[in-house]
Amino acid sequence: MIFGLLSLVFAATLMDEPASGVMTHFASAPQTCAVLQAAYTSASHHKTLIYPRDVRSDTRVLDLDTFVPEYRARLSLSAQEFDELAGQKNQYGFPGFRPVCNWKGDPGPAKDDEGHATFVTFTSPIFSIHREIAIVEVSFREKGIFGYGLLCVVRRGCIGWEAQCQNSWIT
Repeated sequence: MIFGLLSLVFAATLMDEPASGVMTHFASAPQTCAVLQAAYTSASHHKTLIYPRDVRSDTRVLDLDTFVPEYRARLSLSAQEFDELAGQKNQYGFPGFRPVCNWKGDPGPAKDDEGHATFVTFTSPIFSIHREIAIVEVSFREKGIFGYGLLCVVRRGCIGWEAQCQNSWIT
């Protein structure tokens, strides 16, 4: 009886919470931050854990349904895993996503290889049903129009999250 009453109160609280409140909680969740940090570390080609110095919001949301078959085939996902992630996109697709993390490791580079100051954006990561796999895009941008992004598949491993990234866009 008490469990049923608590469930109803919890459900009502979630329904009354604005979408931005859910995103804020998700953006600071330890699992979300661990996935983003693994993706950033891999996308930056580092072997040890690093974190971005300047993180800004990203208005884009990953729409896995629009991926062409050739690109899907390059990802380190089975067809079943990809379809599962695509089915989860509505649950995790937060436009304007900006992580609020207590990063671990060392700070990543503040400038690109050409000496330009850069900042990083992340799409809201999409998790599999059992939260063992996630997919996220990491973008490296500089003031103006130049930038590039990498799509990262992140898997929970024995000692943490591990990411494999593929080029996704460049301007």
